[in-house]
Amino acid sequence: MKVSLNILIFSILISIWAPPSLHSEGGGTPEENFLANQMLQEACSYLLSKQFPDGSWRSEVYGLLKSGQSLTPFILNAYLDSPIEKSKKHDEMIKKSIDFLRKKNNKGIHGKHDPDFLDYPNYSTSYALQCFLKFGSEQDQKNIEQSIEYLQNQQFSENVGFPPQSAPYGGWGFGINQKPSIGSFVDLAHSRRVLESISNAASITPQIRNRSIIFLNRLQKRKSSLDDSLIWEKDIGYDGGFFSSPTIAYANKGRSKFDKSSGKEYFKSYATATCDGILSMIALGYDPHSTELKDAKKWLLQNQNWELPAGVPLDDPAPWAESMRLYNLMVLSETYSALEIQGNWRKKIIHFLAKIQRADGSFINNKGGLMKEDDPLLSTTYAIIALNKLLISR
Repeated sequence: MKVSLNILIFSILISIWAPPSLHSEGGGTPEENFLANQMLQEACSYLLSKQFPDGSWRSEVYGLLKSGQSLTPFILNAYLDSPIEKSKKHDEMIKKSIDFLRKKNNKGIHGKHDPDFLDYPNYSTSYALQCFLKFGSEQDQKNIEQSIEYLQNQQFSENVGFPPQSAPYGGWGFGINQKPSIGSFVDLAHSRRVLESISNAASITPQIRNRSIIFLNRLQKRKSSLDDSLIWEKDIGYDGGFFSSPTIAYANKGRSKFDKSSGKEYFKSYATATCDGILSMIALGYDPHSTELKDAKKWLLQNQNWELPAGVPLDDPAPWAESMRLYNLMVLSETYSALEIQGNWRKKIIHFLAKIQRADGSFINNKGGLMKEDDPLLSTTYAIIALNKLLISR
């Protein structure tokens, strides 16, 4: 895999002749920051070169992502957060993307422009909302309010026929939450993105928060006051970590384990779900000293792996671990930054990314087909978010 020559040379020099301070447990040395900034600049330049004239980014690999409805706000949001110096050319790029989002907006909803092909509407709307909160104008206020209302109403709750005892209760899924439907699909990845966006809009109501806590307790395998037979509410296998979905078994990449004492199976914790769980708790304003957050942080620190997501079995018939390399790196960087964790994690991320960045500035995971990481637009954005977080938190 080709990498930028400057980055490769610099990475080698750092690893061989770095001063003692670089190998300390602190992060953010000048050498690391220089390399991270250079990688970030090249990755952003790559994305700039791939923008369509209408301001969108469209996948050249996956048909579902070719509409640009979900990729565009995801990429733009990451780009807006990048601490790189933005020229007039960059300003024009941002303006074109915002204009594209305005055109694809449907009463505050994104990802449903074509009613026959939904393009991850909850993801799309969450990221579009964040883009408008950061870069929108007065003309976008109504759409912002409609986006917030749409996302609030997408939570699985009594309002749409799901009582507290039901498995999806309190979470968010793909973007369909009415019965009968595929609405029972719910996971932490969608839930976290919605919670972060409505939190940034100061729009998490007490009701939404209380429902979300029930959902997070379920996925952390904590005891609940609810009197039912759902095994994920009976503290079986509690270790502080998270699994991803109470309704879709294949969505839980850590797979399951048999508990001899109870005679029941439970879903095992794994790194990417635990990161999404922690970031969800932070969006909800959990006390940093709460048992839930402290235990989740402890699990994460005890299960560190910067090459592959910890807790995802390598002997699984489907290569989930290899398919999530860059997503894993992204959410680890987001979580370690949010928790203000000290140590040499920045160095580990920088050196991992320096090994795999391609000559054109992009990133790709050729073994990432299961998670679409073989699409350079997606993987490059994952890398940019990871670099953003480690640079901002230095």
